Amino acid sequence: MNYNIIVSFVSFIASLSSIIFALLAYKKTERQEHKKEGKNEGIILSDIGYIKACVDRVDKNLTKLDEKYKNIVERLVKTEEQITGLSKRVDLLEGG
Repeated sequence: MNYNIIVSFVSFIASLSSIIFALLAYKKTERQEHKKEGKNEGIILSDIGYIKACVDRVDKNLTKLDEKYKNIVERLVKTEEQITGLSKRVDLLEGG
């Protein structure tokens, strides 16, 4: 009878340790998965920040380009007005 009790006790301890090791392995795997997920989220957020910075730079460049374009248009209008004035003067000199 003693032998049956010892075998039962060893079997119980083996089953219990098996359950404990399985739980520990599950926890370790879960932590590793959370670590990987956190790393992936960090990479994604970093990439989003980089994309945002690039879009901001492009926006600033477009704003500068728009200002230059407006400046060129204003200068063109002034030049056309001056050419019109000069053309009238040349017509007066030729006719007069």
